[in-house]
Amino acid sequence: MTPMEFARRMGFSPATAEAFSRFWSDAPEMETLPVSFQPGFFDRYAGKLGVPAPFAPEIPALNARVAAEPLLRIYANLILRAVSEDPHAGLGTWPAPAHLLTPRQCGLFQLLTAMAMLPRIEQAYRKLGLPPEYADGPARWIGGTIAIYAAAHAGNPGHDLRQIHWLKYYQEKRLFRVGRFEFMIQTAPDWLPAIYRSRKTGQTIAFCREGWQLTREGFRPRPGAAGECTARLDELANRVTGIPIHPATGRAETGRYETIDTEEYFPVLSAHDWVPGIHIPGGGGMTPELTKASLEQAVEFFRTRFRKEIRAFCCESWILNPDWLTELPGSHLARFMEELYLTPVPESDRAGLFFVYGRDDGDPADYPADNSLRRAFRRLIDAGRPLRAGGMFLLTADLERFGSGTYRAG
Repeated sequence: MTPMEFARRMGFSPATAEAFSRFWSDAPEMETLPVSFQPGFFDRYAGKLGVPAPFAPEIPALNARVAAEPLLRIYANLILRAVSEDPHAGLGTWPAPAHLLTPRQCGLFQLLTAMAMLPRIEQAYRKLGLPPEYADGPARWIGGTIAIYAAAHAGNPGHDLRQIHWLKYYQEKRLFRVGRFEFMIQTAPDWLPAIYRSRKTGQTIAFCREGWQLTREGFRPRPGAAGECTARLDELANRVTGIPIHPATGRAETGRYETIDTEEYFPVLSAHDWVPGIHIPGGGGMTPELTKASLEQAVEFFRTRFRKEIRAFCCESWILNPDWLTELPGSHLARFMEELYLTPVPESDRAGLFFVYGRDDGDPADYPADNSLRRAFRRLIDAGRPLRAGGMFLLTADLERFGSGTYRAG
């Protein structure tokens, strides 16, 4: 069978055959039943998802359907092969097998396909010598995706293939859940500013990097777009001069340059330093106590498991939109942001819509506003304000005073 023939028999458009062809194989194992569709698999992992699974009684019928239909087995294996070989291959555009399954079964098919990654992640974590409970983190992340899928699919449970690539990072031993947060192994990303710290006072200051495009309001336009000004960062004669970033607003202070003395201020990070990226999985409960504990535990995790001393954490996310400070005052999210050095990141389109509504198509003004976060989105949309992403960093040297407005006093 060719990819074109497979697409035709699945009821997919011919255009999908090209996407499939990169991962196509005529090997007999492509028709094997993935472990996640075998009897007893879901029961073993259901409790690890961290969410109710009222759909569990529907799983045996789906398993039987997949076991009886070679096309479904091939499709599940094709998805898993794509995740392993190129998780950014546009899996979010791959269609659901609606020709062979009901709409509700389609969501469960994609959920169980994603769950097939869990034994692979467990094996990878065992090789690293991690205790078994660390492998529960990826399962909880999958559990969080069920609500995202349901929000856009009439309440049906499932998993959107736009998110399945995330599981590859766990398998590659680059991503770990430690307490409330997940942490991605990485060196300092290029969206981070230049960070300096005073030897005398411990004050931290961040400058825009050389060449950053900036808007008049101190934000960064989308990649490739020109701003109202271009940042300079000059380093001459024991002096560094640049456009500072206000830690509480995350905006560049366009229109002024500040100079520091490198006899007092030193650069915090070097090119080879690990700066783990924080990911905030769904599930609520992001209290100040839990967030601080997660960060402290992560410092110890990387020290003991990887022999790495972590100097900073960072995050780039819709969750750090600076508008949440005024739109959601007093919330756990706003309180968390008040402990961080906020920084601008390049503008993105419709940031956060998918994670809050399970979709980002159509007119956002028609989306529901049935909880506090969605009402905050609605206020921004109705006011014509962009749905921004934001960035942050947090120096581990400042964890001791986390909870007291870490960077607000300067």
